[in-house]
Amino acid sequence: MSDAVIHRRTVTVINEQGLHFRPCQLIAQAAQQFSGTVVFCRGSTRADAKSLLELLTLAAEQGTDLELEVTGPDPTNVADKLSELFSCGFQMPPQPA
Repeated sequence: MSDAVIHRRTVTVINEQGLHFRPCQLIAQAAQQFSGTVVFCRGSTRADAKSLLELLTLAAEQGTDLELEVTGPDPTNVADKLSELFSCGFQMPPQPA
């Protein structure tokens, strides 16, 4: 096995509704853009960030801390992009009509 670098970071769910369908969908869509592995951990529960259903199993409410683990090319950049989703409360800019 190669000497893969794992980048770890803690993110906090700040939006009032927690990780419901829409935020999990945004996370999965963002994670799928990267070739490495992206995992969120809550205690002993691990969820592949590329899987909407696995993310929903985290049942993360507002205030929950999750551990983000990224392995692959440019893991810091990937962690930055996913962390940004959490820090903005999953608020996306309005789409043009």
